[in-house]
Amino acid sequence: MKLKQLTLALCGLGLASVALANDSQRIAQLEAQLKAMQSQLEELKKTQKQEIAQLQDQVTAQGKEAVVVGDLPNSYRLASGDTSIRVYGIAEYNVVRESKGSNADMDYSTFMPYAPLRGTPEAARKGQTYSHARTSRIGVEASTPTQYGQLIAKIEGDFNNDPRTGNSAVYGDLRNIYTQQATNSYNFRLRHAYVQLGPWLAGQSWSTFMDLDATPEVVDFNGPIGGTFIRQPQLRYTYATPNYGNFTAALENSVSYVLDPTGSASTAGFAKSPDLIVRWDKAFTQGSLSLRAVSHEHRVDGSMQLGGGVNRVVDESRRGYGVSVSGVYRFTDNDQISFIATGGEGIGRYFNYIEGAGYNANTNQITMEKALGLVVGYQHKFSETLRMNLVYGGQRHYDNAYTDWARANGLDSGRFGVNRQVQQFHVGAIWNPVKYVDIGAEYIYGRRETLSGQRGDMSRINLMARYNFN
Repeated sequence: MKLKQLTLALCGLGLASVALANDSQRIAQLEAQLKAMQSQLEELKKTQKQEIAQLQDQVTAQGKEAVVVGDLPNSYRLASGDTSIRVYGIAEYNVVRESKGSNADMDYSTFMPYAPLRGTPEAARKGQTYSHARTSRIGVEASTPTQYGQLIAKIEGDFNNDPRTGNSAVYGDLRNIYTQQATNSYNFRLRHAYVQLGPWLAGQSWSTFMDLDATPEVVDFNGPIGGTFIRQPQLRYTYATPNYGNFTAALENSVSYVLDPTGSASTAGFAKSPDLIVRWDKAFTQGSLSLRAVSHEHRVDGSMQLGGGVNRVVDESRRGYGVSVSGVYRFTDNDQISFIATGGEGIGRYFNYIEGAGYNANTNQITMEKALGLVVGYQHKFSETLRMNLVYGGQRHYDNAYTDWARANGLDSGRFGVNRQVQQFHVGAIWNPVKYVDIGAEYIYGRRETLSGQRGDMSRINLMARYNFN
């Protein structure tokens, strides 16, 4: 019995030894497989690292070449930093047909203050047709973030400058004719050049005295008489409030001149102080309202021509002033009316268009012109692509020491005589047949009357085709 038990025990021990030997082999096999898998894993990691590095290189290269949207509308960001750049402009073509006396020796656009008077050779020059592309323009706008806000810079110009005479006339000088005979080239002309940071603006732009939003849309480049249309260098500060509107103050370039008794702008004109302009603007749900005031210096410091070869050394000054109120009211989604009322004494170039001041040799004083102007515009949109504009512009000059001086010196008549009143009517439409393209047609009628009662008329059609890019 004991032998049997011993035999069975020895058999079990043998079997266990065999199982243990088999387990050792399996362990060795598993260890070999694990080492192989670890080796494969290391190779896979190396391959993945290489692929990731290559992918990162590709992303970096593509990122450098990709166009990134900038902070300004329709702009892109430079690869070298955070600056956003926008390039914009228009290509424009105009055709003008004069049915009354031609004003094109003064300006290819409307310029009613010097329109030809009835019965003169200029008024008999009827039926002239001319075209140009000189109002085409190009501009660059940039924006860079700073700790004080966005720093914005803008440079814009057009080609509305005769390379020989520097004016905008079509005829009247042989150099104007020579310009148009061959290549019809025109010089680039600065319109805007400024930097803006927060509430500050420094450089050349629209005058603070001008309300661009309330200026009616017309096809004619000069636009209606009776308002302000001026760009000039300035330093401007705007204080914005959420509930009470924006309050603005600006110091602008002073280039006012004084007429001598012959009616010519005196080279002795001289200003010691910049023009001062203050302004308030408030936007409403259906429109906007703006109030503005300007004060500027008229000064003569030097030799003043009195006529007949007589000169006098003069040192006199006087301040002119002007005020303006304007606004826009949208009474439906498709209809709006805008207005600009401007008046002052000695307002000069801030009124489109009067001379402003003249030197009275008898009293040794500067006399200043007193005038009031009104611009009213109505726009109706027939659809998203077609809109109509009806615009009136007028100005009237009132009797004072300036008109007495003008009459005494024979400046109350003739083509360049002081006007009693000037008026213009614009009736036109602008169509957008495709995106970025404007097709415009407009009829313009104007009338002027000098202090002596002489009258002149203007009647013209202006056609325009324009492509706006960006």
